[in-house]
Amino acid sequence: MKLLATLLATSAALIASVAAIGDCDNGPFAGLQAVGDKHDASDSDIPICETQWKRGRVVKGVEVWGSKDRISGIQLTYTNDDKSNMIGARAGVYHQSLDWDPATVTVSRAVLWSDKDARQLGGLRIELSNDQNLEMKVDKISSVVFSPDVGSGILMGGWGRADDHITAWGWMFLEDKVSKISIGDFKWDQDQKQFAKSQAGIKSTVLTYDAHYTTTSNATTVGFDVPKSVTNSYSYSQSVSFTFGFGYQLEISAQVAGAGPKSTTSINFEVGTESTKTWSKSDNVGLTFKVSQPAVPGKTTMCVGFVEFGEFDMGYDAKVTILLKNGKKFEFRERGQRKQAFYGGARTACAEQQGDHSQEDAWTFVEKNNKQATKKQTRFISQSFEA
Repeated sequence: MKLLATLLATSAALIASVAAIGDCDNGPFAGLQAVGDKHDASDSDIPICETQWKRGRVVKGVEVWGSKDRISGIQLTYTNDDKSNMIGARAGVYHQSLDWDPATVTVSRAVLWSDKDARQLGGLRIELSNDQNLEMKVDKISSVVFSPDVGSGILMGGWGRADDHITAWGWMFLEDKVSKISIGDFKWDQDQKQFAKSQAGIKSTVLTYDAHYTTTSNATTVGFDVPKSVTNSYSYSQSVSFTFGFGYQLEISAQVAGAGPKSTTSINFEVGTESTKTWSKSDNVGLTFKVSQPAVPGKTTMCVGFVEFGEFDMGYDAKVTILLKNGKKFEFRERGQRKQAFYGGARTACAEQQGDHSQEDAWTFVEKNNKQATKKQTRFISQSFEA
């Protein structure tokens, strides 16, 4: 019993009596534990809280400086590539760094040591699920090993005390794996109704054509029977998509000016409610362009196969809700970008003109000489859609 009591007292003496401050004190973290300056050996160190979890950013890199006598400095890299404030100093002959992708790699184990006299942080080790690791220790280190709870394995930041070196330090890990990510309450960079009304981003695209200037006295034909493939797609791009690991459910709900009804050959944008469970989706669609047109002697005859093409590309600010497997949740707002590309049905048009115009652009020629056939439909249908 005496030995057990001695061991417990020794352990307590090496855990720093440091209170987490600011955003480090109230987050969705696994148990917090700082190791180091139990005896307040330094009178110039200050409390440290380094995290960006309220902005949806987690740590993807750790850099450490030190010597045989001290762990001098720590700097973190977040998933938006921001560097943290320098904690301590870039000093000493030891220097190590460790980087990883939080979408696919997690922290499997973390270790902290005090120095032998419990006057400062004596060492740290981070082990990743891909078998990479970082370790730095001073010469005179405590024999007691502290392994903080790494929770989900997603590192959210660090806290402790420091001046020109690290006197106390602890890590903050997301306490459980993510069960669901919900995106909603969109604030678009442009009013969606105004965008839909303008029908901006809609144009005609030629996918095939045929042209012929007939010089013989015998009439011939111009035309084609051509299959083509186009890709309809949408995507939402946000940092949260690669920040909190994988294996979660996704729900995106937004009022957005997307591509309208798909039953006609013409495209229009309209405001509707979109609900999707994937960050992106693409579908290949087969189209057939078929036409045959007499080519009269002395005239140039051209035919084009074309489609209307609609493109939506706009930034937004949205509310992100993270639900953990233990039922707890937290929210933050984040910037993102939505893109949608959509093709209408296959259309053809032909035109003819006296003389040799075979060097002209086919679309320009047909549009100039057969405006009715290439006129874009501009009707607007107010109807919800689902991508």
